[in-house]
Amino acid sequence: MNAKNKNDFSNLATAVSALAMLTLAACNGPWNMQAETGPQPAKLWVSMLLVADRPMDTLWLERPVSLYGGHVRDSSLAYVDAPASEVTVTESGPGTQIRFRPAAGRAAAWVPEDTAYRVKRGAEYALAATVRWNASPDFPAGSDFRVETLTAKARVPASYALDTTVRVPVESLHPALSTGLPAATAERARTDAAYRKTVYDSLGTLPGIRSLADRGVGEDDFAAYLEGEAVFIPIRAGDTLYYIFDAAPSRDYSGTTTHRYSLPWLFGQKIDKGDFGGVILSQHFDSARARIYDPLQKGIDDAFQGDLDSVAFYQHGSVRTMITAGSYFSDLKGYPDTLRLTNLLWGYTGRNVMYAYSVDPLYYEYYKGLIQSGTEGGSGLGGGSSRPQNILRYSNISNGDGYFSAAIVDSFAVNIRAVRDTIPVSALRDAWLRDQEP
Repeated sequence: MNAKNKNDFSNLATAVSALAMLTLAACNGPWNMQAETGPQPAKLWVSMLLVADRPMDTLWLERPVSLYGGHVRDSSLAYVDAPASEVTVTESGPGTQIRFRPAAGRAAAWVPEDTAYRVKRGAEYALAATVRWNASPDFPAGSDFRVETLTAKARVPASYALDTTVRVPVESLHPALSTGLPAATAERARTDAAYRKTVYDSLGTLPGIRSLADRGVGEDDFAAYLEGEAVFIPIRAGDTLYYIFDAAPSRDYSGTTTHRYSLPWLFGQKIDKGDFGGVILSQHFDSARARIYDPLQKGIDDAFQGDLDSVAFYQHGSVRTMITAGSYFSDLKGYPDTLRLTNLLWGYTGRNVMYAYSVDPLYYEYYKGLIQSGTEGGSGLGGGSSRPQNILRYSNISNGDGYFSAAIVDSFAVNIRAVRDTIPVSALRDAWLRDQEP
């Protein structure tokens, strides 16, 4: 091809490409990534999670309110004509129907009239709501009442359970190992078997501290620990663990070197893969105890000669999110049969309870779109690859938005101690309160 033909071909290709892009942009299809403009249709948002073996929870029926133009959200301001509306959830098969009524003082909250009913594993449920509501874009000043029929279906997962034991790093079983043995002691113990035996035995002589042997750590395990291997020991619910501060290197299951304080706890899951959409993990901590200044954050602050921001470090309440994970993790060995939760995630002394909600695929699809994830990586959506995912927010609510889905929950409790770098939650709360003063 000569130079003139090449130029003509290049110009033609450019023109065709531009025309194609203009054509796609003009089409209202899934490839049109331009943001919608102008007023959007008024919709009611439903939020409800049916949790197996528990009473039916609150059903949230919300009306989005623009924050522009001086609008102020008032959670007690009613927008639903309750006497002219009906909200029910019906179990398929037996046909058990649960009616919902508005909660006093909360316009968006609807609670079940039958509080004795328990959600059944493997059962299907149907939401049916006929709602007369004020859809005026100028709500509450304006009035535009309409009747909306909202429907949805959900199936409760048939089974889910955490194992009754969890495998934890050997470093979390003894206070001396949680901070790391003195370098000289560890070095000598690696090469001198008799001395290693002496150190192993001496760790059981500390007052009030269980010996390594009593915790299920054998001498061979101790030798592997000294060689920098990740050693995991099973413990049962309610046992006591020590938060790991040791920054020394350790080799994980894949041979990758990491800091000991980043080693994971290994939770086994028994799941029904046919209805497993993912897990939501939350941590319930003792707000009367202390928060742990984790070694990773402390190292960053020390490197930049910064001080801990006590106000930002305070967390309200006694519950915090851990991770949300889908039905797969590309780069996580053993998942979903095994959850790997790093020591750094825990962060509080005292009794800690992890609640694991195994959710149906529908809920996770809604969550994934809600946070606008475009790739597998990040926020517990998958591994480190860059395969694109659907970023549209999925909803199964006919004529509305939101989700009506189901889950099974299980829990695992441990008691956590930390030998250093702790701050009482009460002190963090006081610092936060002082910061709120005018």
